[in-house]
Amino acid sequence: MKKRRGITLLEIMSALLILAFAFIPIFGMIGTGAKDTDISESYIFAQTRARNILDSLLDDVPFFALRVASTNVADIGDTNAEANVGEMFDTTNPNYSVASFVRFIGNDPATDRYARGELLDERGTRYKVKIFVFPVPANEALNVDEEMTFRYLPRPDFEKQADWYTTTAESNSAFVTSTCLTPYQMAEPEMKIKGIRELGAYQGPAGNNYCVMKKILLRIRWTMKSGVERSIEIYTAKANLDRMDL
Repeated sequence: MKKRRGITLLEIMSALLILAFAFIPIFGMIGTGAKDTDISESYIFAQTRARNILDSLLDDVPFFALRVASTNVADIGDTNAEANVGEMFDTTNPNYSVASFVRFIGNDPATDRYARGELLDERGTRYKVKIFVFPVPANEALNVDEEMTFRYLPRPDFEKQADWYTTTAESNSAFVTSTCLTPYQMAEPEMKIKGIRELGAYQGPAGNNYCVMKKILLRIRWTMKSGVERSIEIYTAKANLDRMDL
């Protein structure tokens, strides 16, 4: 009778060793996939909150409720004091509560009303929120480098003449009367510039006088479990489209 050869311990260990080496890349892919998922979920959370904050800020918050803080402001629980951070102020608009927006961005209105906050996701990651405000001014003396301006070509002088352009009932044809100068006899008008203050911008509360637009930067930053800091920044602008919020 032919004897069957069994499997030795050495062969079993060799097979397990081969399997171990085969699974190393697989475990690496699983770890990388989990890390990528963690990063993706954090960005999705930050982007979703950023969109909601900006929608509320642009659609609901009264124009003069958001102003530049009088001092440099750090993130909550941090020491990175920065300039141009926003601060929320109550207005006479009865349809909006400034305190609700302060809570919405993760700050406590009972402590302060700076446009900063801290949000927490379901994984325990903390997100530092901060809103920066850069008002577009309307200076007493026109400053084309800083404020909004409107360039226009004035009405030509020949059009300011009485009866310069008329018609006759008989021929229904237009002509320039003999008592008026023609466009070819007068100088071309020069391009002019007016600022938003000259065009009717009205005076708002202190620190916002004659301001009709504010550039806004929303920044959300967070630290991953690996210790890597990440952030998103979104620029937008808010115009004063409603005079009833004073």
